[in-house]
Amino acid sequence: MNALNLVIHAEAVTVILIIALLSLKFKLLSRSGVLASIPIGYVIYVFGGVEYFILLLVFYLTSGIATKFRVKQVGKDVMDKDWIRSWRNVVANGATAAAISLLSIMEFNRGPVTAAYLGAVGTAFADTLATEVGLLYPREPRLITNMRRVMRGTPGAVSPYGYIGGVAALLILSLFSAVTRIASLKIIIAMIISGTLGMTIDSVLGATIQSKYKCTVCGRLTESRVHCGRVAERAKGISFIDTHAVNLISTQSEL
Repeated sequence: MNALNLVIHAEAVTVILIIALLSLKFKLLSRSGVLASIPIGYVIYVFGGVEYFILLLVFYLTSGIATKFRVKQVGKDVMDKDWIRSWRNVVANGATAAAISLLSIMEFNRGPVTAAYLGAVGTAFADTLATEVGLLYPREPRLITNMRRVMRGTPGAVSPYGYIGGVAALLILSLFSAVTRIASLKIIIAMIISGTLGMTIDSVLGATIQSKYKCTVCGRLTESRVHCGRVAERAKGISFIDTHAVNLISTQSEL
């Protein structure tokens, strides 16, 4: 078992610290994001194995590149979408995957554990890339619940670009799952289906229960409680359900 192998622990610490330093250098994560990523990455590397960690790394690096490209094309200020990921992003997208990796301690059948892991990572990856690519859509997207045109970046908004981005993420994950031989074709197909469903669930939750606020200064609809230096008024949704809570719920919905 990897958990009893001191070499694996040393590998995990070395690899994760190198990635953490590079993440700070290239501004892929904030300091809080780096601190949160270390235990999550460590658990996945040690208990899930190198193959699990590679898939997480593919998600992380691809998403980081996509975010930088989106910021370059449309700027940082789109419904206050994150341009550098904090600990909330890391926990929302990685906590479920780390928890699933711990099931290896109990010696569960590897197949179902891998299927659950791919479902969680696939949903997070698909949703992240759907958001980043969707923000490049030149027209106003539609709200998933009623198909009305809404401002770009609105929670629950969907577009052709967004779904293309989400499916592309799942195909990338499928390719690396095949290369690492971590899953059978049946599990990979199931991951593509569950990931597509998961990012759709995320959009529905974003449109319905996620909190949105209206700035009392500029009148803009935002995901942030504070805007233009003042506390914004809650316009829709449940106050304690933000975008990170929605992401966490969506990744858990695949279990």
